[in-house]
Formats: sequence, C-alpha cells, structure tokens
Amino acid sequence: MKRHVSLSCTLALLAGLSPSLCAQGTRPSEPVDPTAQAPATKAPATPPPFPATRTKGQSDNADATVFAGTIFKDGDAYVLRTGNERYRLDSPKKAKNYEGKDVQITGTLDGSKKLIHVEKIKFSPAMF
Repeated sequence: MKRHVSLSCTLALLAGLSPSLCAQGTRPSEPVDPTAQAPATKAPATPPPFPATRTKGQSDNADATVFAGTIFKDGDAYVLRTGNERYRLDSPKKAKNYEGKDVQITGTLDGSKKLIHVEKIKFSPAMF
C-alpha cells in the first residue's frame, strides 16, 4: 500500500510538472526582433568586395569572381574602389570607358598584389 501511495504521488508530481517541462523548448508566438540576435563576433573593418560571387558557367575561368565598385584613375593605372578597399585593374583599355562609373567586373584576384585580372566589365545596375 505504501508503494502505491508513493507511486501515485510521483505520478501526480510528474503530471503537474509536464506542462512546464514541455514549454521550455517552445517560444512565444511574438515577432522576433532581428537586432536581438546579433552575431557575437565583430564584423570586419573592411567589407569584402561586394558581391563576391562565383560565376561558374558565365566565364571561361572557373576561378572568376564578380567584383562591384567604382572605377577611377590613379596616376596611369585604373583602380576599382569597393568599400574601403582598392584594387588595381590589369586592363586599362577595358577600364577607360568606365571611369567614375559603378561597375561589375568579372575576373580573378591576385591578393598579394591587390590586382584584378579583368575578363569583362559591365555597368552595375542602379541601387536605390
């Protein structure tokens, strides 16, 4: 009899606690604040070339990347400015017609020289 009372008490206790145990894994149906879940790591001071997407199938070179920014002349060379970074362009003939314009450049980056080997340049769509 003592065992049945003990078992009954245990079951009653579990029955009373089960809603609160189940509720721990659920969230209220309130909208989530996107700023409340900010990443724990700091963002880099200088953003990468934007957008840095692979263009497989669009280029003969499988390592080609699309860089977006503004072309300007720096001495005798043409440079792509993207964020806080500047990359020299290896093709002044292609870059000449785009000076001062927002562009997308398909090419490969030589990171040690900060030089983009240009495959093609096109005007960047207007961003509002």
